[in-house]
Amino acid sequence: MRSYQRLLLVAAASLAASPLVAQDLSCERGDREVRSLRFAGNREYPEAVLATTVATLPSTLPGVPLLGTRRCLDPVEFARDVRRLETLYRRRGYPDVKVDTVVRTVRPTVIDITFHVTEGEPMRVSAFALRGVQDDAALTGAARDFPLRVGGLFDRSALEAGRDTLVRRLRNLGWPQAEALLAYTTNTAQRTADVEVAVVPGARARIGRIALVVDSGGESRSVSDAAIRRTMALRSGDWFSARHIIDAQRNLYQTDAFQRVELQPDSVQPPGDTIVNLTARLVEGDRFAARGGLGWATLDCFRMQGSLTDRDFLPYAQRLELTARVSKIGLGAPLDGAEDLCQGQARSDPYSRTLNYYTSMTLRQPVRADQVRVPSLTVFSSTLSEYKAYLRRTPIGGVLSLSDPFAVRPSPRTPSTLSYQLELGRTEAEPAFFCAVFNACDSDLRAFLQRTNRLAALEYSISRERLNDPLRPTGGTIVRATLRHASTLIGSDRTQQFDRVSGDASWYRKAAGATITAHVRAGLVQGRGVGNGFGGFIPPQERLYAGGPTTVRGFRQNELGPAVYIVSGYTTETVNGVTYFRADGGAVTERVVPTGGNTLVVGNLEAQWASPVLPQLLQLAAFADAGRLWNRGGTALRADGPVVKITPGLGVRVASPFGAVRIDFGYNPYALPAGAAYFNARPQGGVAPLYCVSPGNTLAVTPAAGAGQPAAQASGSCPSSYRPSRRTGLFGRLNPSIWIGQAF
Repeated sequence: MRSYQRLLLVAAASLAASPLVAQDLSCERGDREVRSLRFAGNREYPEAVLATTVATLPSTLPGVPLLGTRRCLDPVEFARDVRRLETLYRRRGYPDVKVDTVVRTVRPTVIDITFHVTEGEPMRVSAFALRGVQDDAALTGAARDFPLRVGGLFDRSALEAGRDTLVRRLRNLGWPQAEALLAYTTNTAQRTADVEVAVVPGARARIGRIALVVDSGGESRSVSDAAIRRTMALRSGDWFSARHIIDAQRNLYQTDAFQRVELQPDSVQPPGDTIVNLTARLVEGDRFAARGGLGWATLDCFRMQGSLTDRDFLPYAQRLELTARVSKIGLGAPLDGAEDLCQGQARSDPYSRTLNYYTSMTLRQPVRADQVRVPSLTVFSSTLSEYKAYLRRTPIGGVLSLSDPFAVRPSPRTPSTLSYQLELGRTEAEPAFFCAVFNACDSDLRAFLQRTNRLAALEYSISRERLNDPLRPTGGTIVRATLRHASTLIGSDRTQQFDRVSGDASWYRKAAGATITAHVRAGLVQGRGVGNGFGGFIPPQERLYAGGPTTVRGFRQNELGPAVYIVSGYTTETVNGVTYFRADGGAVTERVVPTGGNTLVVGNLEAQWASPVLPQLLQLAAFADAGRLWNRGGTALRADGPVVKITPGLGVRVASPFGAVRIDFGYNPYALPAGAAYFNARPQGGVAPLYCVSPGNTLAVTPAAGAGQPAAQASGSCPSSYRPSRRTGLFGRLNPSIWIGQAF
């Protein structure tokens, strides 16, 4: 009943507020700005509901014109607001309600407004009768939880909503002509009302013949009658249901095989008729659909994508989708040669020198409204990279997925997916990464970890979305969680075994004229792979990374957390006759190599306001991001400095058909963490040595054994004692980022 009451409150407020859409509360010379708007004396309705009923609105962030919006008093609408509030209460059952206003002058052009509500004695239901449902259990069930009862408020909005719900239920249970008639008498002196609801169900009917009329545009039919009937999921002999007919239309539309769908009874049902014949009139669309696009991105440079869909590949309208995406165009071989047109971040990434691509072939079944588990099968091939972290080559792979595998009925607002992924591939990363993270400094050991192997993973993901607007939400929540498991029991290679759990939640609220967004994300990975002594090995592509436009915006992509460094040179030091390679203070950091971690926690808090210039197009934002990425266990790869890094920032949001374009500037007051430093020497004698050059390292160096041979360095741990030079100045500590759509 509580959820029903909340719905009625919102509906009543919307009804009372419906004339407010076109009001102009902008300020001109001589107008009085509304600094605050308050309500007093209200008990039945919360202040938030009353605020949506009136046209008068307060300024957002008064006194801060660059971030807020000024709103002024409209005397005509202000007088109507009193009548709107009184109407709202009278429909709720308060016939004696009185609304007064108090306007307090703060300054000559600034005022505070208070609506004082005197609710008075409510009118209550003294008698309630629900007639016409006693002789049938189905009718009685449809009339359950009617919102009015003896002793309760005489709420006309609730009475009408209850009538509409009752009629809708009856028409979904087999009574196509059901109606419910309302009657009531009121006693003003005694504050009572007698209410009667008379149900006129008519004859209960079943579905009879379902005729199909298909217009194929003069060409041969693409979708067979059997496929159409199976997709509709309606059968002759079923009880008539208006909801099932709407679901059948939706099922047909969701196949994308029809441009127009109409499913209606043949004619008005005569009194007493217990059979309803239906006719489906369909206009077929094109069997094939093709799409393509070309774009440019900060880390991808130029990219292209395209798709081809066959909407009736197999019987029963099975869909075949061919998809291809290519990125790093201009940088990645063999489509390189346009580096000047690519952003500096992409040019500094060694993995952008290889063209990234993804091609797939997916066979899926159209989703039907009454279907719970929908399978799909995808076969793919790809080469994909993570910025400065790794390059994953997958010549062949496949994914078998099933939607809502554990649900009893479809849940469009809480979907879940169970998938099984099997692929052959290998992951390439910097030698310094394997040396620092897994102590695999020998080329043979690195080759073992980077060989082509089999990855088999079982994944379950679930999400819950409650948003008032999917593109620009101002209220609601999103919660997502993913579990991923890989082991030899399900077909994975022994080095590709891990358990991974991740989840995030976002909250959107409207407050003081601003949209407040709060977001948290957490992840945990446990490696279980074994082989050549690498117990607990986590494949690079399964490690956790953070930093960038969707996590902590003060850090560049993937640069939050532990890292190792590739430097441009080193000095040779001899102590007691022993030679060491060590980076001096003048060594230049060629690049940062993010090593990722096995544990991640990120939090974001953001406020957005309409811009004083072009408010429908632009929004201003202020945010603070916090995060920590680290490795559990005894590893030496730990990020130094504060445990949790906090980066504030400012941003601009630009509305677009694809969602908001987010331009953010995060301020990072932290130096890069200390880490191990390595030098990639040029190949000598067919060997490309990797030297640890961290300051203070104790790995002795043996001179070359012969001409053309590299010097040999003793094995051992490379200390995390190298610290890159700190970024200086305001602009050196600002990190710009661009993102399209909601980042959280």
